Amino acid sequence: MPAIQRLLLSLAYPLVCLALGATVALASDALASDGPSGAALYSQHCADCHGAQGQGTDYHRPTLTGDLPVRELTRVITETMPEGEPEACVGAEAEAIARYVHGAFYSPLAQARIRPPRRELSRLTVRQLQQSYADLLSDFSRRYTPGEERGLKSRFQTKVNVGAVGPRQELDLPRIDFLLSEIEDLPDSYRYPKEAEEGRRGNKRLDVYVDVWGGLIAPKTGDYQFSVESDAAVQLTINDTPVIDVKIRSAGDPILRGNLRLIGGRAYSLRLNSSRVRSEDLRLALRWRPPGGIEEVIPNRYLLPEVGPYVHATTVKFPPDDRSVGYMRGANVSADWDEASTAAALEFAEAVLEDLPRLARRPGGEKIESADSITPAQAIDFCERFAAVAFRRPPTPEEKAVLIERCFQQGPDTPTTAESIELALLSILKSPRFLYPEASLALASPDLHDDYAIATRLALGLWDSLPDTRLRKSAERGHLSQENQVRQRAERMLLDQRTRSKLSEFFEHWLRLDHAGKLSRDPARFPDFNDRIAADMRASLEMLLDEVVWRGSGDLRELFLSEELFVNKRLADFLGLEFGGDEPERFVRSRAETRERAGVVSHPFIVTAFSYYRDTSPIHRGVFLARNVLGRSLRPPPEAVAPLAPELAPDMTTRERVAAQTSPGACQACHVLINDLGFTLENFDAVGRYREREIGRPIDATGGYIATDGGTVRLAGSHDLARFLADSEDVHRSFVTQLFEHVTKQPILAYGVETRERLLEGFRESDFNIRELLVEIAVVSARAN
Repeated sequence: MPAIQRLLLSLAYPLVCLALGATVALASDALASDGPSGAALYSQHCADCHGAQGQGTDYHRPTLTGDLPVRELTRVITETMPEGEPEACVGAEAEAIARYVHGAFYSPLAQARIRPPRRELSRLTVRQLQQSYADLLSDFSRRYTPGEERGLKSRFQTKVNVGAVGPRQELDLPRIDFLLSEIEDLPDSYRYPKEAEEGRRGNKRLDVYVDVWGGLIAPKTGDYQFSVESDAAVQLTINDTPVIDVKIRSAGDPILRGNLRLIGGRAYSLRLNSSRVRSEDLRLALRWRPPGGIEEVIPNRYLLPEVGPYVHATTVKFPPDDRSVGYMRGANVSADWDEASTAAALEFAEAVLEDLPRLARRPGGEKIESADSITPAQAIDFCERFAAVAFRRPPTPEEKAVLIERCFQQGPDTPTTAESIELALLSILKSPRFLYPEASLALASPDLHDDYAIATRLALGLWDSLPDTRLRKSAERGHLSQENQVRQRAERMLLDQRTRSKLSEFFEHWLRLDHAGKLSRDPARFPDFNDRIAADMRASLEMLLDEVVWRGSGDLRELFLSEELFVNKRLADFLGLEFGGDEPERFVRSRAETRERAGVVSHPFIVTAFSYYRDTSPIHRGVFLARNVLGRSLRPPPEAVAPLAPELAPDMTTRERVAAQTSPGACQACHVLINDLGFTLENFDAVGRYREREIGRPIDATGGYIATDGGTVRLAGSHDLARFLADSEDVHRSFVTQLFEHVTKQPILAYGVETRERLLEGFRESDFNIRELLVEIAVVSARAN
């Protein structure tokens, strides 16, 4: 059977065990029931609107699917169905219909039986393509892994007429934001203007030149605006690219700006030069405005003391990936995407040609003096090595002939060697073998062992990128055939900055930080809330995630139960906390101001993000908890309804307004779940501060939850909510599912129900360690047939 057919058959393999198990279960339920026939009752009362299999009709288009337990489904049917005469179906009949519908087509397992999920053949996502380009180039250069140390290196040198005078002073700087005169670690001759010794001609003042170097971590992909505050000449270079280069200054704005596009999760070289010449002092501050952020001095946590190599960061902007199923996937191939991938390939090929002598040289091989001196044999050798990295396995003889050697054929219009290399690189980068990883594996030589597939899936799962040299060598030697061998490689890869970046992207989705946008509030009601406070809140949340997941226990439950916040002085003052730090801008741990504040769901940024301009939003908070945290499916509202304005009901609390507006039966099917979750966070206002009263009345923050297994819990507020979420099986199963699908870009049920349950059991046994879960997901998905 041809390889591509084997690939398509494996991707489409149905969940046979699931189908048989569910069919047997349905038959058993039918035989055990002595009551009315649910199927017959459904056909009588429901099929005209919902369709014979809940598929919907012209009259009622939405499919009849969801995750309500039978008991809740019975309640909804009793109160709302059939439409217009709910009294026609109550009691035992409503329960019989609920049981039939739930088992036949409503529940997630029933849907998986009817339409078995499968692993889809997909292209690289935009993020995977960007990361792969970066690693393609770095694979032929020096690879750099940042350490834990933070800050920048600096050198101060006194000069007269650009001639050095006195010893150089080298300092470690936590960030770039200082007055030269206030750096106490420098001698006075550096801090204050001073006359040079007699006998020198020209300028007799001691000038001070400042050189700063190190690295910069970009937290996310996008366009960054950098600014330097200085009255003197300034040179700022990031990733070997001049961002600001002004040698002559005149009176005016002391702030210089420049822009640069960076790929998230990468470390870039940084160099900054300025000086104190003919001025009384030197003010030097290095700021940025990251994508979606505010202008601020670059925080210490993003600065590195080492200078890393150049990173290829493509400047081409791609159309967004499909996210309709809850995770990014490369499902759509449009003309715009094809055009963007071609432009990115051209840009990459040009970057290679600019540094061709160094990149084409084999490790330990003879030095290549220039691009013109590269022989065709050296060029073909480089392109074949390049193809092996891009295809994630050795190219076949046919691929070498068609994609590489053909570009070097002699003829009447023979291109130069450099042009032939460019043609070969474009052929490789536009090949399905690069853009479609699973297709590349299917098109490999039949005798190629499975280790290359495992290496490919590990790299995509943990890094969104290509296997590095160590992983490729493991595949080449057949050292990925055993599960423990794969786990050892995954544990090594876990420590890489690229894994941290990918997990950060997951938390952005899980907590809906990617939808938060700019948080603005009514200045009349919240005069001390501003963009700076909002940015501090977000930084605080990101630090909590980093502390628990990477520095601490890694326990998911701690993300819900932690009673600590990270605050700087500005945020501490805003929240009414004691600030225990010695630097106002530095974030330190602080005990939360109330026991009701616990973990991420009541973190100031989260409760603020899910609020309105002036008031809280129990509905937004409840939807977030239901969908993202508990993994529940919610239908879109039948019609958009504007919230009831407080001015129209000044004597009602927010809870009372929401309860009144969502009281109709058509709303209650979802809002019983949404409201009872959202109400538990009512002790936190629209800017995340704790409160006990609203319009002079005590806050009612009671709520509850009906689990997918039918169990019910009552909640007395946000602290109860946090404890419940930490121990909820719905939360644990949802977290496993969402993380798996973020890692693999495939539906978890396509790997079998037993895979999810096995991962869930392992998650419990590891004390809900997120790092260990990530490794297990990578191992399981990499080894899947």
